[in-house]
Formats: sequence, C-alpha cells, structure tokens
Amino acid sequence: MVIIPLLFLLLLPVFLLFFVPKWRKSKGIRHPPGPPGLPFIGNLHQLDNSDLQRYLWQLSKKYGPIMSLRLGFVPALVISSAKMAKEVLKTHDLAFCSRPALFGQQKLSHNGLDVALSPYNDYWREMRKICTLHLFSSRRVQSARPIREDEVSRMIQNISQLANSGRLTNLSETLMTLTSTIICRVAFGRRYDGEGHESRRFHKLLHECEAVMASFYVSDYFPLMGWFDKLTGMCARLEKNFEGMDLFYQELIDEHLNPNRPESMKDDFIEILLQLEKDGLSSIHLTSNHIKALLMNILLGGTDTSASAVVWTMMELVKHPAVMKKAQEEVRKLIGNRGKVDEDDLQNLPYLTAVIKEGLRLHPPAPLLVPRETIDRCVIEGYEIKPKTLVYVNAWAVGRDPESWENPEEYVPERFLDSSIDFKGQDFQLIPFGAGRRGCPGVLIGITTVKLVLSNLLYSFDWELPDGMKIEDIDEAPMPGITVHKKNALCLLARVYRCHERYLWQLSKKYGPIMSLRLGFVPTLVISSAKLAKEVLKTNDLAFCSRPALLGQQKLSYNGLDVALSPYNDYWREMRKICTLHLFSSRRVQSARPIRQDEVSRMIQNISQLSNSRKVTNLSETLMILTSTIVFRVAFGKRYDEEGHESRRFHKLLHECQAVMASFYVSDHFPLMGWFDKLTGSFARLEKNFEDMDLIDCYLTSNHIKALLMNILLGGTDTSASSVVWTMMELVKHPIVMKKAQEEVRKLIGNRGKVDEDDVRNLPYLKALIMEGLRLHPPVPLLVPRETIDRCVIEGYEIKPKTLVYVNAWAIGRDPESWENPEEYVPERFLNSIIDFKGKDFQLIPFGGGRRGCPGIVMGTTTVELVLSNLLYSFDWELPDGMKIEDIDAAPMPGITVHKKNALCLLARVHKFHEVE
Repeated sequence: MVIIPLLFLLLLPVFLLFFVPKWRKSKGIRHPPGPPGLPFIGNLHQLDNSDLQRYLWQLSKKYGPIMSLRLGFVPALVISSAKMAKEVLKTHDLAFCSRPALFGQQKLSHNGLDVALSPYNDYWREMRKICTLHLFSSRRVQSARPIREDEVSRMIQNISQLANSGRLTNLSETLMTLTSTIICRVAFGRRYDGEGHESRRFHKLLHECEAVMASFYVSDYFPLMGWFDKLTGMCARLEKNFEGMDLFYQELIDEHLNPNRPESMKDDFIEILLQLEKDGLSSIHLTSNHIKALLMNILLGGTDTSASAVVWTMMELVKHPAVMKKAQEEVRKLIGNRGKVDEDDLQNLPYLTAVIKEGLRLHPPAPLLVPRETIDRCVIEGYEIKPKTLVYVNAWAVGRDPESWENPEEYVPERFLDSSIDFKGQDFQLIPFGAGRRGCPGVLIGITTVKLVLSNLLYSFDWELPDGMKIEDIDEAPMPGITVHKKNALCLLARVYRCHERYLWQLSKKYGPIMSLRLGFVPTLVISSAKLAKEVLKTNDLAFCSRPALLGQQKLSYNGLDVALSPYNDYWREMRKICTLHLFSSRRVQSARPIRQDEVSRMIQNISQLSNSRKVTNLSETLMILTSTIVFRVAFGKRYDEEGHESRRFHKLLHECQAVMASFYVSDHFPLMGWFDKLTGSFARLEKNFEDMDLIDCYLTSNHIKALLMNILLGGTDTSASSVVWTMMELVKHPIVMKKAQEEVRKLIGNRGKVDEDDVRNLPYLKALIMEGLRLHPPVPLLVPRETIDRCVIEGYEIKPKTLVYVNAWAIGRDPESWENPEEYVPERFLNSIIDFKGKDFQLIPFGGGRRGCPGIVMGTTTVELVLSNLLYSFDWELPDGMKIEDIDAAPMPGITVHKKNALCLLARVHKFHEVE
C-alpha cells in the first residue's frame, strides 16, 4: 500500500457528508483495538508497504493479536497470533471464508471465476471440487513426478556448469525459472525457459501480472473514486496486462484443441479442464474464461510460492552452516552414490522436512495470506466483527508468536523433530498456506516441489558465499507483493560435492584409519591407511575375503555365479582358477594383442580427423567406446562402436546396468524391507535390466558363463577408461609432466607412427605417471565391498562376522604416513621405487589385494599403457579455446567405478613428425 496524498483527499468534501454520519452511528459498538486514523483515509497513511507484515506485527505488540484498521472506507482486521488465527480459520471459518472484490484481482480472475479469489458461494465450492479431484489429487501430483525430477536434474546440470567454471549461481533467478517451467509443463505441456521470443514474452507477462495484481488501486478503498485509477494510468496498465494474459491463455487453449498437438500437451491441466467442459459432468458449465481464471491461479500460485520458499530456506542455511551441514549429512547418507534424490527418498529425510518447516515459519511465501472478507456479523474475544470486513491473517507474525514458539526469532529446525506440528492447516501456529475452507488446494504439489529441489541442492553441492562476503552481510530485505521474495537476489558459489571416498576420508581423520559405521541394520567397517589395509587384505585376508549379498549385484551376477561378487567358498575358488588359467593368463592377454592394437589405431585415426577439422575430442566418450569395443571383441567376438540399432541398444543397456548395480536398495541395509524396493520401482528397474542383459547372452546356455561375462564387461570397460581419463586430466593440469612423457615416448618410437605393446616396457616415466594417476584416482575408490566370514581382532578391536567392509583405496593413496606431499601429482616418486599396483604393496591398491584382488589386472593395465602411450605419442593436447588450467574440474560421478562427472574434452593437434611423413 502507498501513502495517499492528502492533497487529493482535500478535494473531496462530499465524502465527509457520506462518511461522518455512519462513523457516529458506530461509536457505541465495541471494536477491536487499533491505531487511531485520520478522517477519510483512516490508517492508510500509516502503513509501510516495504515490509508490511513486519509493520503490522509491530503494531500488534501494542494493540493486540486482534487489531482493527480502517483503510479508506473499508474496515479491516489483522490477526497476529495462533489463538486468534484458530478463531478466524476454524471456529468462525464460515463467517470469514469469502474474498474481497479487489479491483486488480477481480480483473485478472475474470471477475472471480477462479478458485483462489472467488467469493464464497456454490460456484466456489464446485470449482474447489474440480481442483481437489482433478488437478491437485495425490494421483495427479504423482503423475507429474517425471516432470519435476527431469527439471530438477536439468537445474543441477546447469548449476554444475556454473560451479565448474567458478561462477556464482543466482538462486533466486534459477529457482523462479525452475518452478515456472515445472508449472508450465504440468499445466500447459510447454516449456518457457529458453531465450526465444515466446519465452521472453511469457516471462514479461508473468512479471507484469504479479505487479499489477499486487498494486494499489484507490477504488479498493474509496469505492466512488475509480476515476482516480484511470487518471493515474493504473486501469490502462491492468487492462493491457489482462489482454496480454488473455491472449496467451487463448493461444494455449487453441493449441490443445488441435488434434495434431504435441504429445507433451496431452494429459496436462488444460486438457483435463477441456475434457471436463466437453463431458459436462460438473454443475458449472465450464467456458474458456473459467479455464483461464484457473490457469492464472495455477501459474502465479505455483511459480511464486515454491521458488520463494526454497530461496528463503537456502538463505537461512547459509546463515547457519551447522544446520546446512547436518541437512547435507542426512541426505548424503541416505542417497549414497546414486547421484540424485528421487521423490521416493523424501519421506526418509526428517531433518530436511524440519529445515523446510522452520523456513516456512519464519518466511511464509504469502506473509499476510490471501486477504479474506467476512460474510456475516460475528463476535471474537468480545469484539464485534461486521460483514464486509477485510481480514488479513499475518502468518509471518503468527510464526513469531512467543506464546507458540520458544526463541521465535531464531532459526532452529530441531524444534520440529519431535513435534507433530505440520503446515497443512491443522496446526494454527504454522499456517504458511492458510487453513480452513480457503486453505491452498495445491499445497501437496507445492511442498513436494520444495522438498525435491532443496534436497537435490543440498546433496549435489556445497554452498559458499561469494568471495569477500560474510554471513552478516546477507540481507533479509523483502520485495513487497502478495508473495514476498528477497529484494536482492540470493547469489551463492556452488561447489560440486565430492563423493563418499572423500567424505569417509575426512571422517577417518577424526575417528582413525579403522572406523565403524552402521548402515541401517548392517555393521560396517572402513579402512583408510596402508597399515590397516595390510591387516585386512593380507594378515586377516581369509576372515575378510567374502562378499556381501547386495541386491543389485546379486541379481546381475545370477546370484553370485561370477567371480567378482561370489561369496568365498569352493565354488569361488574354482571360478577364480578358471579366470586365472584360461581367461586372464599371460598367454590369453598376449593373444588379444592384435585386437587392442587394432582398436587403438582406429581411435587414433578418429581423433586425427577431429584434429584436422579443429574439433574438440571428448576423451571420456572416446575411451569408453574404445575399452568397451576391445572387451566385446575379446569376449564376444563382436563390435558395438557403430551407429546402428544394436550399438545404441548395447550402450544403453551397459549404462543402465552400471546404474542399477550402483543404486541404493533399502533391503541391503534393512533386510525385512525388501517390499520398499518394489514399492519405489527400484526392483522392477533392476529386473528389467537383468532380463535385457540376459537377452544379449541368449546364445549362452550357462548362467555361470553369463555371470562371468558381466564381470568382464563392466570391470574391463569402466576401469580402463576411467584410469586413462583421470591420468590425462592430470597431465593437462601438469604440462611439464606431459611434455616429459611425450619426449620419452617419441624418442623411443621415432617416426614409426605408433606405439606397440613391446615398446611399453621401455617407458619407465609413462609407467610412473600411470601409477601416480592410479594413486590419486583409483578406478574403484572404495574397492568392491567385502564381508567378514569369522570374528577377528584388528588393532585390539573386535570385528564381527557379516560386517560390511570398505577399503578406501582413495584415502590410502593420500595417507601421509605412506606418501610425501600426498595431494600433489608427482610421477617422479615412482621412478626409483619398487612399489607396484599389483596388490603386494598396500600403499597402492587401486585393484585391491589378497585373494579378492582383481584377476584381470594384467589385461587392464596393458590396455591403459597402450592407449595412453599412443595418445601422448600421436598428439599434442590443449584445452579448448578460452579455457584455463584452473577451469579444469575434478568432480567425480558417483558409482562403483568413478568417472569424471563432466567429460574431459580436449583439442588434439597431430604431432608434427606425422606431417613430415
């Protein structure tokens, strides 16, 4: 509201004759207390619109939780406590459940044809029923889940790009774009998050609609002075926005009436409403104006409130880093290395829910809710409330009511952990979405979006203030409006969260190199030093050499019929013998040499073509294709590196197999809750991938063979590609090391054109830089988990049978007791060292050690050495234009085998002696 200039009011003495007699008649009635006002304008001149909810809260401290104002000719009531809110929203809900006919809101809602702003009557009840049954039902909310999860994933990718380039994330803008896109896809079947004309037009209309709806109109408080709104241009501005929005809605409706409309427009809100109009099942004859009015509610209510709630909560978390850390630990512990939070996970995040509730308590999206209007006379606390009284319930003040909250100004999510208080309108201490008949019907879809967004922001990133900014510099100034946003955008620096191996390493610094955890009902041991690794992998190897029966791994290994995941028993010993003698023997590795050299030559040719056309090489993708093709030719005698249907099918299956094997299954940690995996769909996804993978091997009759092939396919493809990519990343970050390695290989090979496997033994510096890469970036950072068979004692600690054991090879490679300057990439440390990676030296165990060490280590390292030597021999490598060394990110992609989260893309230049040839 604005202060009405007294000058123009002095020109209106005629209203004195109208108003003063009515004022005198009402003198005998007991009204709620309130600040004295002026003739004609009442209390309008006293209201500070820049932070109205706070100003009214301050007044309520003097005049009480039920306070009367006079806004022009309109009597108004302000409610500021939980007790009074219950009186209004429950005890006398029927008397208080209508809406005032405010000028801007009436216009944009097609004269109250919507559900949010319609007066209380039979029409409103029918529209509410339509919303409840058809638009915001649990089934409808669930059907929109893929859209929400897809858009949140897109947002995470966009923030990751900003994080990797060291740029700030404007969370206010990012979240408004996200929520508006979700709403548009759910309601309209379209996206408006691009840079095109339609997107700019939509966002301009949306922002203007929010502005004109929240604007001050003189006629709302001085009914006979509507001409003043025309004089100021407010009517014209409102009319222009109405016509723009009306045209926008009509175009969408026309598109939905087209039989050839896109698939994305089917089963959205517009189609549902058009079908209701066609069926005529409602007692209301729905027209396009009814649909437009409802769309206005959905668009403004769904976009603004969710974005506002997340921004204010993120602001509080940045101001309270201990709370943020606790919330991140909760979500990261639950999700593990799955890479994202799904909606099924949200019910298992109680602290996150408490964080959101506390944010909504202090920062309700619509602090004064949507204003109400009394229908009948009623009495509250002995005060008479007349019909047609404008009612503001100050949810912002209710959330700070000292009778309801201890230390109400402090942000303390823990207050909700042992509390049954919720925000769904039954507990009047917390009413961010209203309550009673006029409570928000879309609360479920809104709060689901808020939880999904916030949980993924906390899981995926660590958040920091911009350089030079301190916590005390964060401002809380609100932007006036029906929905209140931060006046100044919340801009933060996101850092991509590093995976479990780093987190466990940090924990080991506090709790030691042998550390116990409890994952659900499963006792777990984490080993983080070379000394303790030797205890587990050598001294007590027999006690630690079995495998846990994890759901995904068991299914894809045909219940442990492979060699990598089988429990330790006579069967495993026989399978290990088969692998050692027949599949990975030196003779077998040597026999596959022509395949490796042929595929490496093909790769060099492909990169040369990209180089000649000055195109960037995606090394992450190139090396995955190379290693999978080598493995397939060796194992199956087939190729899958072309562009045909079979190739696409194979790579899709392979990626899905890697994903489902690394997924989180509740039954792995809560054995009696396998039904939950079926409920969430995780089991069905695993079963489908198993059946699809099984079809690839349909010509094989033995499940034993299929299980072994799964080991070979996943183990041989992932680990080799990952090792080369991480090592190439380090070489680009350390150009002196790269130059030294290139000089070594080029001096040995001369102008022969390629490196053969016989040459590799004469490249000691190449071997040293590979070992250094494996030290810092072991392909499987936590190795394949083990399980204890028997009780044993290590360092005086008793370890029980059936304990899940993680050996953190990533942390061991950084053990300061084993390595000098462990965080630095220094290949020279291996030149005069006898340390090797074959499982005998426990400072360096990228492929494990003991009985369960990787049996395919010779084949894998032979591939890595051959690939890397040829990449360094054939090309000079540069960063893409405009990219600097400090822009290279080392963010990992969670999984059993850890790849770079963002592909390593480099510019290859064919080395000059090839040009001479």
